[in-house]
Amino acid sequence: QNLGTKKETMGASCIQRQRQQFKQQEAAKLPPKLSEELNSIMEGGLWNLKACARGCDQDVNLIVNDNKIMVLKRGSRRHLAHSMLAAKLLESSSVPIPHVVCGDAKGNSGIAGWGYLVETAACGEEMWLVYGDLSAETREGIWMHLGELMATFHNIKMIGYGDVGFDGKGAHERYPGVPSEDLDGFLKAEVVSLEEMKALKSYLQSEKVIRMNRNVVESVMIHADLEMDNLFVDRKAAKISAIIDWADLQCGPRSEDFARLYCRLHEDPKCWKALLDGYSKLATPPSIKEIELRTVELLLWLLPGKRDAANKNEDNGIGTKKQLVEDFRRCKQLLLSIVAPR
Repeated sequence: QNLGTKKETMGASCIQRQRQQFKQQEAAKLPPKLSEELNSIMEGGLWNLKACARGCDQDVNLIVNDNKIMVLKRGSRRHLAHSMLAAKLLESSSVPIPHVVCGDAKGNSGIAGWGYLVETAACGEEMWLVYGDLSAETREGIWMHLGELMATFHNIKMIGYGDVGFDGKGAHERYPGVPSEDLDGFLKAEVVSLEEMKALKSYLQSEKVIRMNRNVVESVMIHADLEMDNLFVDRKAAKISAIIDWADLQCGPRSEDFARLYCRLHEDPKCWKALLDGYSKLATPPSIKEIELRTVELLLWLLPGKRDAANKNEDNGIGTKKQLVEDFRRCKQLLLSIVAPR
């Protein structure tokens, strides 16, 4: 497949942004063995590395030549192991995720202590870049399709709960109860008032919440980061074309994946219904009460960071200052509406 065709499948906006904003890196920075593997994968043609994303646990680059576009990820052993396990578990499924061409979580990537993997580039357009241009009908179709895909990978049973270890099992034998450590940290962060904190504690220590966590027995494959920047779309077909970044792979109740989506879609009932309708084609979605509980647990972790981002007088590359402030306000209001006495 030539590069011109590949541009179309990946989405012109994505490629243009990458080429305009990402600085070229020297291939000499890679260790010899990895450079040889990339030469083989790129079929001997001259190729360049273009920086795509950098974080505390992962460095992502595009590998580009006239014939191909691939993705090189260098990161912590745990995150790479998660990505490789997800690719293996979903290899024969209908869930569209990048195909891992090669990788070594313990290998020499050129960055101390980090391994590497090479995977195919995602097809389609990045959802967060084009969402504002999509019609209401297209949006609903995309969320419905995501619901179907979630039901598909939630059908994969796991052992244990929480972070997936190198043995493919969850770190905990039982599902965690009241998140007391998160609650202490949340209190110190001063995200809410003392009165609001009382309502939060009362909710989390209520018998209904304790019972819901005590009754968790199912453990399934959880993506754990279903944000728009990890979703690629085919707007003509109104479908998800790729789900990327499985580095935070978890195992636990399916309601955990719904929590992030509820944070975004609770104010858009038609799209939320479309997601649930798509999921219901293949499986029974969790109850709204359980989704709300997982949302509260998630926001205990997310809100301090969202508050800090909103307080900075700058954009963060994904959202403007105004959008960051609104995102924090919206998520805080969601938290308080769930825990408010009823």
